Amino acid sequence: MTIMRLPLTLLLLLAAATAAAQQRPIFEAEDFVEPRLHDEPVFIMRLVAGVVRNPIDDYRPLDDDAAFVQVVNNIYWSRFQFGYKHTELRGKTDTPPAFLCGCSERGYFPTPPLANQTPAAPPPGSKDMLQFGWYRSAARAGRDPLTLRYRLTWIRQPIDRTIRSAATGAIVSHLSGDEQSFGIDGDTHVRVAGRDFFGLLAYAATRRRGTIDDRTQHELIYTHRFPGIAINTVLLRTTLAVGGVSHRGGTAVNVVNPLVEAFWHERHTDVNFHVVWSPQTTRDGTGWQTHHQIALFADRALFVSLFKSEPRDRATE
Repeated sequence: MTIMRLPLTLLLLLAAATAAAQQRPIFEAEDFVEPRLHDEPVFIMRLVAGVVRNPIDDYRPLDDDAAFVQVVNNIYWSRFQFGYKHTELRGKTDTPPAFLCGCSERGYFPTPPLANQTPAAPPPGSKDMLQFGWYRSAARAGRDPLTLRYRLTWIRQPIDRTIRSAATGAIVSHLSGDEQSFGIDGDTHVRVAGRDFFGLLAYAATRRRGTIDDRTQHELIYTHRFPGIAINTVLLRTTLAVGGVSHRGGTAVNVVNPLVEAFWHERHTDVNFHVVWSPQTTRDGTGWQTHHQIALFADRALFVSLFKSEPRDRATE
């Protein structure tokens, strides 16, 4: 595959693969690249930017609108993928301070949600993500092999909070904590009655510490991918995620999350434009609640490079 053809091929793949999986967060575009389309290691740097109304972080509503910028770096080598993503999310309002009660029972205001309620999302800020992926080929009778991807993901977000006295308003301390998440996900494929069904099975464990509301959370979610629909130059895709999140007042299914996305590639600038609507319904100890996410964002590959290996000169060996 030539260097001139590779960026276009990757771009088309990124356009189509955006429909490949349920993203978390809603603006995280897919970065699947078919290993058979490149013989040498490939490096891709991509920029994603936009706005989100009522963003949700790991099934926890932020209760604010936000703007974001995300820089995505990926190296594809053979059947492996190594990625680093840095995200800057900024809300309409700054994180308010917490107030410490000086009463006999030490407590904070505003009061954190109860143990069986949906925890508050981390405040908007910086987030770093490391990913490692492996691509596997699955044989299909009379058809080209199917490529499935399996990934490990580690995410860290620092969380700082100013603590003031509820009586005087004076600053009494600063908390410097963080939230870390470790996840694993894998593509799924089942053929039933001559039809292919594609999905994604994902598990993640999240731990928040050093804050006024330290929490742990475990997620097991299955996302079904419906076939995409092309309307002229616009690609429409839908997914449906169903699963459970721990510490929500029960262990049964408590997440139902459909997603609809409209995608358009502007060929003159090589910019991909996305409009995403995701009504996420979750249940905790207080019952079912639905939060509507709407995202408008664009992404573009800023840099694509092939690491071509030098041919050996057997006469010098």
